[in-house]
Amino acid sequence: MFRTPVIKEIYCQPPLLNWIKCNIDGASCENPGIASCGGIFRNHEADFVYGFAEPLGVASSIYAELYGAMRAIEIAYKRNWRTLWLE
Repeated sequence: MFRTPVIKEIYCQPPLLNWIKCNIDGASCENPGIASCGGIFRNHEADFVYGFAEPLGVASSIYAELYGAMRAIEIAYKRNWRTLWLE
């Protein structure tokens, strides 16, 4: 028996004026397992301004999440984005 998929509308809440928002994620296949992380940076108009995705080799899911957060902070610092919202 198949279930009908449920479609949900997802809204992007942009950051405040002059802020940059980065939605990050990290995951691993099994725990530990092959892991990766990534993030999407958007401005106050919800426009895409930068993105990243990185393979991490074998790691835990918490490592992948934290590495993604640290990488986002590093990218924001190098681009002189001092008002960063991580989500």
